[in-house]
Amino acid sequence: GNPGTVHISNMRESLILCGPVQGSVFIDECSNCKIVTACQQLRVHTTKDTIFFLHVTSRAIIEDSCGLQFTPYNWNYPELSTHFSQSGLSIEVNNWDKVDDFNWLTSKEHSPNWSILPDEKKITSWD
Repeated sequence: GNPGTVHISNMRESLILCGPVQGSVFIDECSNCKIVTACQQLRVHTTKDTIFFLHVTSRAIIEDSCGLQFTPYNWNYPELSTHFSQSGLSIEVNNWDKVDDFNWLTSKEHSPNWSILPDEKKITSWD
């Protein structure tokens, strides 16, 4: 099934694989993690040095965080398209690279707290 909301807190050096979530994914106090998730909204608080493999239909929001990297969701498993359908998430709409940093309100310069993961650092297989 598809959860309505997911809360991930106080994780260290962890890999989290999560299929489509109907609503929000809340991340708090995590560090040195790899988080793979699809959701309607991503909220990240007080998290550092974490990579997100993300499918999000709104804009990701970060606050009091640094060293975050983003790249498109790339986990695949047999029930994935069914889970996307059941969750109500659009598989065509992915705003993985649209991140609002609530600690960096100027639009004239890119936030220093997040970046796009370079291609050579992407994980291509989760087996």
